[in-house]
Order: sequence, then C-alpha cells, then structure tokens
Amino acid sequence: MVTETLDKDYVTIKVPKSLGAARIKRIKDYAKIVEEEKFAPVKKVPQRIINELSREINAKAWEKLKAKRGLV
Repeated sequence: MVTETLDKDYVTIKVPKSLGAARIKRIKDYAKIVEEEKFAPVKKVPQRIINELSREINAKAWEKLKAKRGLV
C-alpha cells in the first residue's frame, strides 16, 4: 500500500490489484464510512447506558448459548 499527499485536503491511497475486487471494495466502503463519520453529529452516551446495554446483550447471548448447548 502506498499513500501520497496531493494537497492539504486530499490523500491518495494505492493498493495492489492482487488484493482482488472484493477486498478493494471493502477498503473503499470503510473509507466512505470513516469519511461520513466526520460529518455526522457526535453523540455523547453516558457510560451508565453503555453498561446497561452491554449487560443486556451479554445476558441474551448467554441464554441463547445455554439453550443451544442444552445447559438450561
């Protein structure tokens, strides 16, 4: 991979074709997401909310795993 600075606002990233079309498309998609985040409003979420969601997700995942493996 090679990066070149064109001017103060733009950078060119060159990747080898050997990566294949699918991987190059993933790189482009990632770059587009990063670029769009720059313009998206930044939302501050309290750590308390993050912790609550994390506990809820972990509990659901654990219940699914127990059911799948017959541990219930």
